[in-house]
Amino acid sequence: MIAKIFFVFLISKLINGLRIPEPPVFDVQQHYPCLCYLPPDSGLCPSLHMQQNDQFDDRIEHLITRYYFDMATEQCYPFGTQSCGGNANRFETLSDCQLYCKQRKR
Repeated sequence: MIAKIFFVFLISKLINGLRIPEPPVFDVQQHYPCLCYLPPDSGLCPSLHMQQNDQFDDRIEHLITRYYFDMATEQCYPFGTQSCGGNANRFETLSDCQLYCKQRKR
């Protein structure tokens, strides 16, 4: 009798152990404490979009200079953008970038 109960218990554990585990939950969007922590994102337009859109002829001339804050060096750096996407870690002037992010790094 005890052997039969043990056998049923063992079988139930094996069956429960064979269940497929729940899929992991991935957080698609990372959360940053401040926009200054966001990685630089140039906001360059996809090349196909540029080829099909007359306003992007002479692409190099259409780059707009913006500034992003790098948390590793605690400095602002310039980059060229075409304003196709990007993120909030972009400032119109070097002083805007420095004033906003250097106050928040503390």
